[in-house]
Amino acid sequence: MTQHWQRDEPTFYNFLALERNALDAPDILAGLSGALMSTDPKSDAFTYVLNLPAGFKGRTDANLASLEFFVLSGDLALNGEQAGAGCYLHLPQLGGGGEISSRAGATAIAFWNPNLPSYAYPVTRNRVIKTWEKPWTPSIPGTCGGVMHKSLRLPDPVPHPNDEGFDGGPGGYIRFQYIEPNMIARDEHVHHECWEEIIVLQGDVFLINEGQMGIGSVVGHPQEWYHAPFVSRSGALIMVHTDGPMGFPWPPREYPEADKLCACYLETATFETPTEHIPWDEHPIAAMQEASSEYQAWRKSPEGQKWGGYEDTTEVPALPGGRGTQSEYRASWRRQSQSD
Repeated sequence: MTQHWQRDEPTFYNFLALERNALDAPDILAGLSGALMSTDPKSDAFTYVLNLPAGFKGRTDANLASLEFFVLSGDLALNGEQAGAGCYLHLPQLGGGGEISSRAGATAIAFWNPNLPSYAYPVTRNRVIKTWEKPWTPSIPGTCGGVMHKSLRLPDPVPHPNDEGFDGGPGGYIRFQYIEPNMIARDEHVHHECWEEIIVLQGDVFLINEGQMGIGSVVGHPQEWYHAPFVSRSGALIMVHTDGPMGFPWPPREYPEADKLCACYLETATFETPTEHIPWDEHPIAAMQEASSEYQAWRKSPEGQKWGGYEDTTEVPALPGGRGTQSEYRASWRRQSQSD
């Protein structure tokens, strides 16, 4: 059975439902009340949800890892610079460290990344970002709507329209992202380059073959895992976290009856209550898909394989790279201080 924290398998869960306990975590995170959201055992990278008590104060030298926080509620401060809900704080590895404190207490998502590939100071440095002060950037080059984002982990380049390129810096990106209401992505797609973690902060997202996502829903897409189509009824604010730069354009493939399934979600979803977290196998639209002979034939074909084109199988030709390549690269990367 796939555990919710595994990054090498697709996962779907709600982090608000996770039991909070004293964390067996590194550095200043140790002992805080929280829960593990995901981890890569090869690189010792973690994502946690945690609660910091009122009056919390802790200092890290940042020698072991890059540490990032996104504040869900309450307040945090980095070296005295105050940050409330919707703010991001970053203490990069070997960047000098600093003090994290909270006056009234806070709930936050924390990203712990040892040996995160990055640019040298001052490109990579301690930062506090207030999302409302930053402009929106189109997430799909050449468009002005649909999906937009605000970059948190900097630098975070976006490819020029019509060019093959990569989103994010050398260690991947963290983005505060907006999906507009009635947005439909009809194709399935895959990321050959990285793992992807998506956290719903507000609104709704319906992912075919994965489930219905509301506040607190999390989905994890391993490198080489085909996913989508997706649709949003009322729009959504999400956080997207990757462990390496993401290639663009995303390699797409047509998905049978995607329009029909997305339209069914839009016609049956309600505006009267908050969107529930519902796994795919518990959702009524899943039964519609399973009853489709067109879908069943496509899923059994080479074109309908759930993993990408780097699988060494008789159905799909083997190519360089493959599942876990980014994780293995991250595990081989080592940061050293100038004194080492």
